[in-house]
Amino acid sequence: MISFGIDFGTTNTAVVEYLFTDHGISATRCGENNLPFPSLVALHPEKPPLFGTEVKKRRRQLKTEGYTVISSFKSILGKKERISVAGGSYSPIDVTALFLQYVKASVEQQSGVEMKDAVISIPVDFRPEQRCALRDAAWQAGISVRSFVSEPTAAYIHCRKELAGASNVAVFDWGGGTLDVSLISEEQGTIHELAIAGRSLGGNDIDEMLARHLHARVMQEIGVPKAFEDMTDIERDQIIDRSEDAKKRLSVEDFAPVRLMKYGGKAMIRQSITLEEFQSLIARRVGDAVQVLNQALDKANISLGQLDAVLMVGGSCEMRPIVNRMEEVCGGIVHRPDNIQWTVAGGAAFLAGKRPVYRLQHDFGVLLADGSVYPIFEAGQAIPCDAPELSFGVVEDTTNAVFILADDQKNELKRIVVPIKGFTAEGLRLRASIDDDMIAHVEIKSTYSEKMGQRTDINQLEFTYCIE
Repeated sequence: MISFGIDFGTTNTAVVEYLFTDHGISATRCGENNLPFPSLVALHPEKPPLFGTEVKKRRRQLKTEGYTVISSFKSILGKKERISVAGGSYSPIDVTALFLQYVKASVEQQSGVEMKDAVISIPVDFRPEQRCALRDAAWQAGISVRSFVSEPTAAYIHCRKELAGASNVAVFDWGGGTLDVSLISEEQGTIHELAIAGRSLGGNDIDEMLARHLHARVMQEIGVPKAFEDMTDIERDQIIDRSEDAKKRLSVEDFAPVRLMKYGGKAMIRQSITLEEFQSLIARRVGDAVQVLNQALDKANISLGQLDAVLMVGGSCEMRPIVNRMEEVCGGIVHRPDNIQWTVAGGAAFLAGKRPVYRLQHDFGVLLADGSVYPIFEAGQAIPCDAPELSFGVVEDTTNAVFILADDQKNELKRIVVPIKGFTAEGLRLRASIDDDMIAHVEIKSTYSEKMGQRTDINQLEFTYCIE
C-alpha cells in the first residue's frame, strides 16, 4: 500500500510517500534538490506560471520580466482577497490549486505513482473557512484530502517510536510562517492532544528582521539615510534572500558573510554577521517562542517538570539560538529528529496509510437552564458522524431562543440566537454533524417556519487519534 502526506507550509511544502509492506515501511521524500518545495508561484499575463525553486532563484529577474511573484498564499486562504496580475486576478484558492497541481505532477514524476489523495497537515489555529478553501484547492489540483491533521500531532506520530515511554510530549513546531505547540499523550494507541497554542511567528519574520538589521548597517556605511521600505522590490528581495542564507549558515557556523550586488547605489557591498550578534538580535523572538510553550503548558495544567520530551521540528528549529534556549529551559528532554523539515509530512503520510479513527474527546451539547449539558455528541464518538435530531419546546413568551453550545466542562463554545414566533405550539429542531475536517455543524430551526433558524460551525472540539 502507498500513501502520501503533505506538509503545506507558508514557506515550504514537503511531501512524503510511504510504502507499507509486510516487511515494514519505506519512505520517499519528494521535493526539489533534496529539499521541500518552496511555496512560491509566479504568474504572467501571457506566459505559463512558474513554481518552487525556479521562482526562488529568479524572483528578482522574474519581476523585471513582468511576472507577479506570490508567496505566503497559505495565509490568505479562506479570505475573499483577489491577487491582481496584469490582465486579470486570482483567488487564493486558484493560486493554491496551481501550486498543488505542480507539486502533484512533480511528486508523481519522482515516485512513479499517481497521488490521488493525501492527508494534509495544518496549523493548530487553521479556521474552518481555511480548511474548506484548502480542500477545494486540493480538489482542483486533483488531490482528494483524506483528512487534516494538526502539524504538531503529525510530527509526534512520525517520531512516536523514538519517543516510546514518554507520557507527556510537547511538540514544538516552528516553521517559516507559524509556531505551533501541542502537548500530547498516548495510551494504548490512542493519542490525546492535551492542549494547543500557536502564534503567527516564523522563519520569514526572522529573515526580515535580519534583513532590516543589515540594511541599517549598509546605509550607515554608505552614508545614505534611506528606509528599508523605500528600497526597490529587487533590492529588498535580495537582502532578505541573503539574510535567509546567513541564518542557515549560522546554524552550523559562528560567522556568516553577506554579499549584496547593486544595493543602495553601490555595485557590491560586503557585510557579515556573527552568531553572537544574531543571537542578540533575535533574543526577543526566541523568548516569544518559549512563551508559546508555556501557554500550552498552562492550558494543559501541567508543569514543565512533568514533560517527558520536547520534540522540536520545523525549519526554524535549526537555528542555534532557539536550540540552545530550549535545552537551557527544558534540559536533556529535547529531541530533534533527523530530516527535521520532513517530519510533519512523514506523520501525515503514516496517518494516510493507517487510516486512524478520530474520536471526540469530550461530550458536546446544549447547556440547559439547570446547569447541566444535554449531549448532542458523546465522548468517544467516531467521526465523521451525524447526531440524532433533537427537539426542544418553547416555554416562555419570547421572540428569540438562546442556545448555548458547550463541552462537558460547561465551557461555552458558541451561542446561537434563533428567532421564534412565540405564543404558538412551537418547537425547535436541532440537527448536528461533525465532518472529516473535525468541524461541527449545528442547525436549529423553528417548527413554525423553516425560514426561522440559524446555523453555526464549531472547530474548538478536541479529538483523539486511535491508531492500529
